[in-house]
Amino acid sequence: SAMTKIIVCFSLALALLSTVSVALLPATLSKYRNHQLSDSGLEALPYGDARLGLDRAAKMIPPVQSYHRAWPDRIARVSRKLKHAVWGQGVQVYITVEISKDSTIIRFLIPSTGTNACALSWRPPPPLSGHAKDIITKGDVTEIEVWQLIAPSSTATADSPNMSDLNFDTLSYSSFPVRGELIGVIDITAQPNSTTGEFACPGEGENLTVEMRCQRVVYHVSFMQIDMAPRFGFGLLRRSESEGNNDGKLSLFI
Repeated sequence: SAMTKIIVCFSLALALLSTVSVALLPATLSKYRNHQLSDSGLEALPYGDARLGLDRAAKMIPPVQSYHRAWPDRIARVSRKLKHAVWGQGVQVYITVEISKDSTIIRFLIPSTGTNACALSWRPPPPLSGHAKDIITKGDVTEIEVWQLIAPSSTATADSPNMSDLNFDTLSYSSFPVRGELIGVIDITAQPNSTTGEFACPGEGENLTVEMRCQRVVYHVSFMQIDMAPRFGFGLLRRSESEGNNDGKLSLFI
């Protein structure tokens, strides 16, 4: 019928047009790449620049902060009630205001590269990990105080050993180091992590020794910070030197 002939002719014409369009596409794209409009040319277009590329989008988004991470080098538990008790160097983090009133001393080695900005962080175990059951908590665990320790003892002098020589195997509350400033607080219930504000990193070749404590009426946190995957617990972050380079490239945590 006449209608069938019209449909067939229309289909053939459409197929021919599509074939020609596909054949011309490589040449069209090549010409477009070689003759891109300048910024002034784009501004002169009646509808502005509708070609928002990834390079332009990256410049509009601030770069993600990237850090080098260091895990604890030394850990020791001390007790304000049992002042002469010595637990020695280990992996147990024990912070409580109940009965023994314990806090934990942790030493971090400073990552060798990065800017002068550091921070303390808490990384919880993955929700579906079996390690989630390894953390024992009680009460309001949203504010662990992080205090920097600045001298091995209150009688330290310029000739005395520095914090690098603090003996964690003999450490007790009766020989507690000198407490400096409050670095910040950490909320171990936060997801995906909790981080203090940034502070100046210790000098080259030094380390950072801190006390983890809490002043809440009811508070208890204890777990074993063991070097095994998936890693969780307290860590030291040092901002990467590339952070100041706003080139639109996004970085990840190291």
